[in-house]
Amino acid sequence: MNDDLPSPGEEEDGDRIRLSPAVLVLLGPALSANVLSAVANLLAELRAAPVPPLAQPVPGRPGWYSAPLARDIGIAEYHVGDTEPGSDGPAIYVASIVISDDWPDS
Repeated sequence: MNDDLPSPGEEEDGDRIRLSPAVLVLLGPALSANVLSAVANLLAELRAAPVPPLAQPVPGRPGWYSAPLARDIGIAEYHVGDTEPGSDGPAIYVASIVISDDWPDS
């Protein structure tokens, strides 16, 4: 996993939530609808609250959190950065998403 965080103001499309290259690869055409909906649900939760109710801080890594995906499909790890002036919330970098081997559609 690459923990290099993007520089402030580095977002390509102005969105405050960025996905790592590893997460972008996961979201390819072979992704099942169940997993896609769980990832979309996580992104919606992060947009509403950077630390959703089930998210947990990652010990020893300030600003990093892990959060389960809906229906126990897997887990995501992400970083919550500072809020930029004029933005609607803090910058969030989703570094990794791991899909459970037990999930049948992964």
